[in-house]
Formats: sequence, C-alpha cells, structure tokens
Amino acid sequence: MRSSLLALPILASAVIMATVFGCSSPDSNDGVHITGTATDTENTVVASTSFVGSVKRSDGKAATNVVVRMAKMSQETAERAIPTYVEIETDSVGEFSVDSLVADSFQIAVIDTVVNEIYFQPKATVKDSTFEPIKLAKASVVNSKLLYQESSEPEVAVGSHFLAFVPGTPISRSVFAGDSFSMLIPAGKVKLAFCPGDPQIVAKLSERGIADSLIFRDWQMPKVSVKEGESVDVGPFLWSISPNIPVDTLIKERENSGRISGKVNCKNGKACAGVEVQLVTDLYGFNFTEGDSLVFKAETQTDSAGRWYLPIPPEFPYDSFRVEYRRLDSSLVSEVGVSKYISVKEIKNKKDTVNVGTVTLHRPSKLNSSVRVVLDSLVEGASDNCMVNSVVLGIKGTTHFVRDITCNLITMSDLPGGDQDLVLYTGDPKVVSTLRNMETPMSEFVSQVDINLPEGWYLDQQGMTYTPPAIK
Repeated sequence: MRSSLLALPILASAVIMATVFGCSSPDSNDGVHITGTATDTENTVVASTSFVGSVKRSDGKAATNVVVRMAKMSQETAERAIPTYVEIETDSVGEFSVDSLVADSFQIAVIDTVVNEIYFQPKATVKDSTFEPIKLAKASVVNSKLLYQESSEPEVAVGSHFLAFVPGTPISRSVFAGDSFSMLIPAGKVKLAFCPGDPQIVAKLSERGIADSLIFRDWQMPKVSVKEGESVDVGPFLWSISPNIPVDTLIKERENSGRISGKVNCKNGKACAGVEVQLVTDLYGFNFTEGDSLVFKAETQTDSAGRWYLPIPPEFPYDSFRVEYRRLDSSLVSEVGVSKYISVKEIKNKKDTVNVGTVTLHRPSKLNSSVRVVLDSLVEGASDNCMVNSVVLGIKGTTHFVRDITCNLITMSDLPGGDQDLVLYTGDPKVVSTLRNMETPMSEFVSQVDINLPEGWYLDQQGMTYTPPAIK
C-alpha cells in the first residue's frame, strides 16, 4: 500500500484561523493537485491514532487497489476548497491501514475506477462502525470538457493543467484544458468546481488580487439529484479569470446554441484520439449531384479521451442525421465508422450538450456496383443508351456518393461496414432539383437497397437497375 499526505496552498484572502498548506502529489486514477482554504475549528489532529479498514464492491467482492482518501473536517468548510487529506490504497484483499489520521473527525471517500463505484461519508470518526467493511455503491459519472480562455495579461497565464472537484470533499481529478474527462461522483445533489492545478499559480493569482470566485469557478448541477450509476454529459465548461464572464456561468455558450457530443473507440476497443468527425445532414447527397463525388470534410477531431463536441446546426433538411468518423494513418484511411440515425427531435431546441453515443471504428469496406438502364414503356423519348444516362450511387447518411454514367463500373472505398442503405437516383442535377421543388415523394425517384458491407473487404452488388424519371 502507498500513503501520501496531500495538502492545500492557502489564498492570500483567507481568514486568520485558516491553516496554511502547500504541496502537490502524483496523480492516481483520480489524480489530485488542488488549492483552497479550510478552517480547523473543533477539529483536533490525532497524529498517534492508527486506523484499519476494508472495502468491498457492491457485488460483495474485495475492492483491491482502490483509492481511499481521509480528509480533515472543518466547521466552516470553504465552498471552493478541497480539505487536507491522507490518501492510501487497499491491498490485494481489499484492506487498508493508516498510521496517523489528519484529525479525530474526518471525511472519507473511496473511489474504484475499475467498476465505477464510490463511497463518501461527509463526517466520520475513528470509532465509526460503518467502516468494517466499507460497501461501495454505483457512482454517478460526469462526462465533460474544460476550455480555458487565456488572459490578455501574459503574467497571469495559468497553463493547461486544471483540477475538477466536488467542493468541500476530497473527490477530485486532474483535467487538461481542451481535453475531455470523466469524473466519478456520489449520487445526490452535486456541485462541481474547477481551478488551476498548480498551487503556485493559484497563489500568484491571489497575490494579484484576483477574486476567489474567479479562481475557483463552481457550477451547480441543474438536476435535483443525480442517481446511482447515472451518466451525465454536461459542458463544455469555460474557466476564465475575466470579470466579463459571470462568476456563476461555467457552461460555454456559442450563439445561444447547444452542443452535440459523442465518443469514439478504436478497433481495439480503447478510446481513439485524433479521429476526424463530420456531421452528415444531407442524407441523400443531393447537394453534391453536380460534382463527381462527395468529399469528407472534418469539422472536429476527437481528443485523448475519444470525445468530440460540435455545435448543433441551425437547420436539418430531414428528420434525422448521422455522424461519420475516419482515422488516418500516414494520410491513408485506416479505420472508419458511422453513427446510427439520430432523430432531430432529440436535439431540437437544446441549449446544453446532447450525447449521441459511442461508436467503435473498423477497417474500411469497399463496394463495386454496376447499373443497368430499364426504360418505362409509358415514357416517350426515353433512351436506354448508357452513355446518356448518369446516376448517383451512395451510402445513405455518409459522405460516400459518386456520380457516373451507367456504362461504367462504379467503385467506392473507405466505407463504413455493416448494415447500410444503398441509394440510387438520377445524376442529372436539373432533374433532381425540379423533382425536389415539386415535392415529389422520395420513393418515386430514389431507389434504396439494404446491403451489408464486410469489414475490410469488398462487396459486389450486381444487377442494379435504373429507370430514368419522367417529369410531367
């Protein structure tokens, strides 16, 4: 087992009775480098007192190698502080021991990041019988992203390392600006807070007269209570010391619109960083009928946690949309994926972040297809000459559409595998525009076929037929 005493640097504005602390420690799974103030009224340090306990998971199994934090209590816990605490880990049978406690009354938090379980007791004593054993419960999970607005004054730059924490408790973790993070919190009504992760930076900001309320930004979860095991997507948050940004406003807004968020795993099942992301709202590729192909244009990339964020588009041409992903290796597409069809109703008029789920990438697929012209006997002047008939072929809800004459073998590559909708319609942009302006039912000029694209391989789709549409 390892043990370390973690403490906090005090702000210059702290009251006279506050105890001054200052240090930082290496990260555990929920790494801690925190700053703040806390008073010690009616809280006696008991340096010679030892403590022994054990931890079990909700299924009754021993919780091995999990973090146990025992924090100093205070009569007037600072709202924007993490109290001083001792951190240890359980051993191979789920037991732990502390040679000396921070005080005779304390808080205790146990965090198991393997199974996402947690335990938190805001006030405990050495004689408390609930510690044998401590029983974990399913944690709530907050998924978010922290953005940092640089100060116009270079001497108050804070870097990229921050801390996310539950004020007044030892529940915290390291966060890096521009990166996504997940944090385990206890169920109930929870407030989140953020501050720079370097104690010296915090002290420097305080010395310059920056208000505590700007250094320690906090945000109350809008829900009355977060349930056990519930995963909540919020943010992204914005940390700034600018007085022009309201102290109680952490959520970053852009043009008063919400966000769409998701997560991407690589083929190996692990979080995938640097994956290109594009929202596909033009499900049938109609906007690209005048070109030969549709080009993937990355709107953002996933961060180190595999997460991405994009603003909700102002308009959607259809009742659903999809999100397409691709991962490049030396400029070549190595892994691809596409989301399910997402209903516009899920995000309409949303002002917060909407999670559209997790997608696992796979090796790209290919499609070879040929199209044969079949004339409608009722249409006068129609020609079955393949050279005068062009078609658009594509995978619905992706950027993969090709326009070509019906004489040629049509090949598409770098496609998302699995069950997809293959669509076919005329390649004449004037005809397409006229039919759409006439509000012609889609089924009358767009053919759709269900296909299954094998991962990392090609599919030969033979025998597709095309009947040129007639405009009456």
